[in-house]
Amino acid sequence: MALAQAMWTHGHSLTVESPDRIRSEWRAGFFIRLIGKPGTTNWLHFGIPTPVIVNDNRLTIDSALVRLRCESNQAAVTNVHVYDGEGRIATHDGLSLAPSAWGMYRFGVQNRPKVLWGVGVTLGVRFNGTTDQQNTMEISAAGVDFLP
Repeated sequence: MALAQAMWTHGHSLTVESPDRIRSEWRAGFFIRLIGKPGTTNWLHFGIPTPVIVNDNRLTIDSALVRLRCESNQAAVTNVHVYDGEGRIATHDGLSLAPSAWGMYRFGVQNRPKVLWGVGVTLGVRFNGTTDQQNTMEISAAGVDFLP
């Protein structure tokens, strides 16, 4: 099925849930670079621009996407959760995404629910390295694909 909309937000718009667990946060025109404190986990949040109704049709959510790279496998994305308003509509847990080169990852949303409110993509992350370099993660964008 053809996409109705694909909406993305830039990495520098990311919100960190627990800033006290981050050693450094640098927002640039091209990404956000996070250096996590050793031995911590955190949640990173993206508010996705959300077209709810297009041409009098309520859209459905097909998948969430994220583009990132890590300096080592000690900094990794462990969870991807997708929300529509206050309701969690998809969970992808038990991950260990730590690409050394820029990569884009797609996460399906089961049963393709109709969009009701506004979509958020949340990343669970862990930082297990002993150095700043090992605990560095860069995220350039997150998005959602919508179907008619």
